[in-house]
Amino acid sequence: MPADYRVEWTFGDGGAASGPQVRNTYYRAGSYTMQARLLDSGGRVVSRAEAKIDVKSGGPERGALTILLGQGQVRLSAVDSVLYTPAAPRLLLDGQEVGERPVSLNHGTHQATALVTLQDGRQQERRITFTAAPFSGSVPFESEVLRLTNRARARGWNCATLREGGASLPPLSQSAALDAAALAQSAGMALGGYFDHVSGLDGSTPLRRVLAAGLKPRAVAENIAAGQETPAEVVDGWLRSPGHCKNIMSDFGLIGLSFVNRPGTPYGRYWTQVFARL
Repeated sequence: MPADYRVEWTFGDGGAASGPQVRNTYYRAGSYTMQARLLDSGGRVVSRAEAKIDVKSGGPERGALTILLGQGQVRLSAVDSVLYTPAAPRLLLDGQEVGERPVSLNHGTHQATALVTLQDGRQQERRITFTAAPFSGSVPFESEVLRLTNRARARGWNCATLREGGASLPPLSQSAALDAAALAQSAGMALGGYFDHVSGLDGSTPLRRVLAAGLKPRAVAENIAAGQETPAEVVDGWLRSPGHCKNIMSDFGLIGLSFVNRPGTPYGRYWTQVFARL
């Protein structure tokens, strides 16, 4: 449109805005009529358009809490909450509001809280008590896992025949957000005493951890392993397992990696790969 024209919007829920690109959030289920008007420099309406929007319910309201553990720090998130109000969830660590930024964490027992406001004005709390303890990692180990994973893709590893020679795939690029999700999973397993894609700490899934780390992908997958001593051992095991191999040889573009070592736990060493396609 000409530079001196403008667009005015009404969204059918009482909201309005102006500009060529706007955003509106519908907090209640129902049918709405969105209207746009194009006005010239003199304020005359040049054109009109409207669209019907059916907003479905996301189900009962609930607050969610995801805990992303890291080396000496933690990050909380209320992603995946279902709320029908513009009030933002409040995130607290040991009673202090921290938001979604990473905060330093001392060893010991802590309490994380997500405090959400429901549509009727009531407040709901989701509380999780967790323990932070020392563990170590290895950047060289993680780098070698990435190298071996990309080598398998480049050489066309066949998950059915367990041989190289198939179609070559481009290398995966390491993502800081996926690294954070992978570390949260490995650290959670090491500190929480479980081995599962669903976190025994907060009930989060691989997708929810990726969303909590700040990425919004179209698809996510996760490989986990425990007890293996070396990168070669863990990658070889994944390549010889149909489901894990499929993740490695799929059309993902990004990867996150984590190795956590915590002697005295059931497996000692914990490995995670997180894959994403944007």
